[in-house]
Amino acid sequence: MPFNLMKERLDFIDVDNCQCKSILIEGGGIGTAIETATSQIKVEPTANGGSIVNVESTYKLLPGVEVNDEISEAKDSVTDIFKAAEAYLIANPDAYN
Repeated sequence: MPFNLMKERLDFIDVDNCQCKSILIEGGGIGTAIETATSQIKVEPTANGGSIVNVESTYKLLPGVEVNDEISEAKDSVTDIFKAAEAYLIANPDAYN
């Protein structure tokens, strides 16, 4: 990640529909470039027994701040985290039973 610290508050969780929403409360550019940031995650099953993870992130930048490469880097980092978690869970199926 392009920052050292990130704290999020889980704002909503729906276990039955595999959805959650979190709000960034500290780090990750809060107060320096970002005023607010939220993420909604939804996991949907696929016909082959796998799943698709949809992540929607919304950022409100502080006045005078322009979108730069850090947001793209953060997006790539989140994708890498999900891919690493997926690889771990496939290799260790008993880890989530």
